[in-house]
Amino acid sequence: MKVIPLVNAGVLIDCDISKLTEQDYQDINEIYLDNLLIAFVDQPFETVPFAKLCHKMGGFANWKQMLWKQDGANIGNPQYVDPFTFEGDDNDFPLQRVTGKKTDKGLPTGIFGNGELDWHSNMNGDMDRARGVALQGAWHSEGTHTAFMDTVKAYDDMSDELKERCEGVIGNYEYAPENWAKGVATPQLQMMKGFGLVDHKYTMPLVHEGFNGKKGLYFHYHNNCTFEDKELKKILMEHCFQSKYIYEHEWHPGDVVISDQVLTLHKRVEWDPEVIAKRVLHRITFHYDNMVEDYFDKYTKLKDTDKLEY
Repeated sequence: MKVIPLVNAGVLIDCDISKLTEQDYQDINEIYLDNLLIAFVDQPFETVPFAKLCHKMGGFANWKQMLWKQDGANIGNPQYVDPFTFEGDDNDFPLQRVTGKKTDKGLPTGIFGNGELDWHSNMNGDMDRARGVALQGAWHSEGTHTAFMDTVKAYDDMSDELKERCEGVIGNYEYAPENWAKGVATPQLQMMKGFGLVDHKYTMPLVHEGFNGKKGLYFHYHNNCTFEDKELKKILMEHCFQSKYIYEHEWHPGDVVISDQVLTLHKRVEWDPEVIAKRVLHRITFHYDNMVEDYFDKYTKLKDTDKLEY
């Protein structure tokens, strides 16, 4: 297993994910926690190895949205499926899809099916969501791109003065997918926002320490972010989104990219409706409970009953 630095952020792990040993999974987990962004290319386009890779990191969080087979058929009622005990065909393992592709009756077969999908992360609350997101290139993904920004590199490159200015800062946020997912259809947007019944305001420290001891930033600025220091948001936007902190992945079927949702952000690069209407990415969100000891108790604000609900 070779580990190769990617351009600007993250690492490429050179291995076949369909042939991993228990030690391989442990090594990958350590590499991930140290780098926050890992990619696998030249992989077989298979669903179960992808799911196994994620499950060794932590329990699936989005299992209730894993409604689709690899071929796009709907599975009906979702159930939590452990990929290590799954006995069906690879095509039949349930997945969530990111796509604008529709059924013959015009119904969506995935999320974020239209338009712009700007910088965002899955951590849209005060440490109450899944911290890991894994994407897999699927149908018609060839030559399309997703960009990933690494705040740890951006923080490390800051002046001492700016680091001191960020220390102890608390950001005020409000979950606002209408800002970063502007093409989302109204029914999906209403569902994402809890039909107006949920208070989506939250606070987060700006500076976070990763599991490897390195510091980075939680800076989901599209979620109506404000700081007491009125100038800080603009300063961070100008600093963090320099190209030297951004890796852009060109997809091929079978590719996998996994990223931390506190210390990285990602975005869709192509917004062409014709491209999005065909392209399919598979998506699994997961907690870190199989990598980090006492993860739920020490690092999240989830209740026991909610551990696999987000």
